[in-house]
Amino acid sequence: MLPRGRPRAMGAAVLLLLLLVVGFFLFGRDPDYGLGTTATLDEDPYGSRNLSASSPQLLLPPKCEMLHVAIVCAGYNSSREIITLTKSLLFYRKNPLHLHLITDAVARNILETLFRTWMVPAVVVSFYDAEELKPLVSWIPNKHYSGLYGLMKLVLPSILPPSLARVIVLDTDVTFSSDIVELWALFDRFSDKQVVGLVENQSDWYLGNLWKNHRPWPALGRGFNTGVILLWLDRLQQTGWEQMWKVTAKRELLTLMATSLADQDIFNAVIKEHPHLVHPLPCVWNVQLSDHTRAERCYLEAADLKVIHWNSPKKLRVKNKHAEFFRNLHLTFLGYDGKLLRRELFGCPNQFPPGAEQLQQALTQLDEEEPCFEFRQQQLTVHRVHITFLPHQPPPPQPHDVTLVAQLSMDRLQMLEALCRHWPGPMSLALYLTDEEAQQFLHFVEMSPVLSMRKDVAYHVVYRDGPLYPVNQLRNVALAQALTPYVFLSDIDFLPAYSLYDYLRASIEQLELDSRRKTALVVPAFETLHYRFSFPNSKAELLTLLDAGSLHTFRYHEWPQGHSSTDYSRWREAQAPYRVQWSADYEPYVVVPRDCPRYDPRFVGFGWNKVAHIIELDAQEYEFLVLPEAFSIHLPHAPSLDISRFRSSPTYRNCLQALKEEFHQDLSRRYGSAALKYLTALQQARSRA
Repeated sequence: MLPRGRPRAMGAAVLLLLLLVVGFFLFGRDPDYGLGTTATLDEDPYGSRNLSASSPQLLLPPKCEMLHVAIVCAGYNSSREIITLTKSLLFYRKNPLHLHLITDAVARNILETLFRTWMVPAVVVSFYDAEELKPLVSWIPNKHYSGLYGLMKLVLPSILPPSLARVIVLDTDVTFSSDIVELWALFDRFSDKQVVGLVENQSDWYLGNLWKNHRPWPALGRGFNTGVILLWLDRLQQTGWEQMWKVTAKRELLTLMATSLADQDIFNAVIKEHPHLVHPLPCVWNVQLSDHTRAERCYLEAADLKVIHWNSPKKLRVKNKHAEFFRNLHLTFLGYDGKLLRRELFGCPNQFPPGAEQLQQALTQLDEEEPCFEFRQQQLTVHRVHITFLPHQPPPPQPHDVTLVAQLSMDRLQMLEALCRHWPGPMSLALYLTDEEAQQFLHFVEMSPVLSMRKDVAYHVVYRDGPLYPVNQLRNVALAQALTPYVFLSDIDFLPAYSLYDYLRASIEQLELDSRRKTALVVPAFETLHYRFSFPNSKAELLTLLDAGSLHTFRYHEWPQGHSSTDYSRWREAQAPYRVQWSADYEPYVVVPRDCPRYDPRFVGFGWNKVAHIIELDAQEYEFLVLPEAFSIHLPHAPSLDISRFRSSPTYRNCLQALKEEFHQDLSRRYGSAALKYLTALQQARSRA
């Protein structure tokens, strides 16, 4: 949902201002520092270049001029990094941005979904396939952890649009603390022959004195760092850049054998030979926090810092006596609520992403005094979605494989370890979290021996927005990302039988199911009211616990109609799967083909969210088969906020009833007379109530 105000944005702005004030007193100030002429490399041996007493005022481009930014991004971790970078860009920017993202398939899948659901005005995102660039750089041996992707900035002109004249190229591990338009304005400082703008390297790497027998690539003085680059693309082409860097790289590789710092080594070797090509940038535009950084001279004397670059493999864990200050700046954006960046740039035309204007119009037509306003608003909310938030290794394709699909919020996080012990197969889980909670979740997984070992669990973060829990939207996100032919549609507070994963796969094979046969395999649901109990290893053990009163059929005392059609009496004696008929309010947990109908997203909060889905399956003529050896057990927990509101608020229950009626009207439109039985069942249920 597009925001109507900025109170939280102002709060974060105050926090950032405080951080910068702390930096002011911590590091000092030089009023003449920053954007003027530069000292020569020989005059500037400690990385503090660009101190000048003659700093003419920058002439900024018009506020609606599009600024172009290119980033190479591959894999799961870099996709997370780019989001924090983007937040820092958006927080300060006053111009439209066009992001040119050169990605592998993993990053593209993640970032396409993220930016489509983020719906930030005045941001255009274009994707380019990194596979096309690999043959252009694969001949270069590279020791750097970035691999081939770390060399791709050398060949950006070959993939970016020919009409694009200038672009800022960024590493994913940088954080902005200023408006990028100020960096863009530095293009106007280029001479006619300069084609690349770089900040001097802020370590002794290229001086070759870090350790004995250290032999770096050639560089001009201390060399330059390529974490932030201004590229004048059309001039670059005119200089014969492609031929120039290839000749230089091939010559140096004869003796150096490989690059150590990827593209940076080759950029520096070319600049050493052709120094007229480079325009040195002020050091504040790339404050480098590497393991051997000498950036302190820069930031101790700077009026302000523009870009922080975490260019150590240790990233935020790098050792630096001022690291806490820089970490706090970065963490501010890491936990910043991204929806607050959906800010319109007033006065700039054609800035809304697809669907945003229609969404805004629908939101403005809602009546805030209407009793069900919260429900209507939540249905229209577009949540930011970050699929595969953590590294994921999909299982090899198997014709009968099953993915467990569920959703959860922060208060159910403790269920994950037990679930992983019970279900050894793939899982697709949607988590409803704030930006800050997403980082807590990341830490939780990293610290858990159980969760950190499981790479076949795909976690998808749906960012919190609105007062009601969007349960079916979460289920649809998790369902859409399942990769196996079948899915087990479960809830996070259920633990499946230890043998259920293998049993389901065997049952699918024995029943000769395929995606063309509309079958829903019912997994009988039970519950315990005890927080500590011995989980049954078999159906026989479960029946013993059931007879002893330690287990019960699920919700038998509160909502018996939800599972009564499963026919637990028959299940006790069953030796083979048996068919059951749909009945009103039936909501079993089922195994279905991956391409099954999606959940109805209008049902938010508590109530009828699974019931509506089972009705949809029945309307599409799915056959319900109960499996005789399958079971899943619900564990006790504190009630959610939504169920508490359902129980205490007549208005909440009336709104749910209105949603049910609208759902049945839609069923009648889609299925005609076949939907009459569902409406009749609803009316009978209302008369009984």
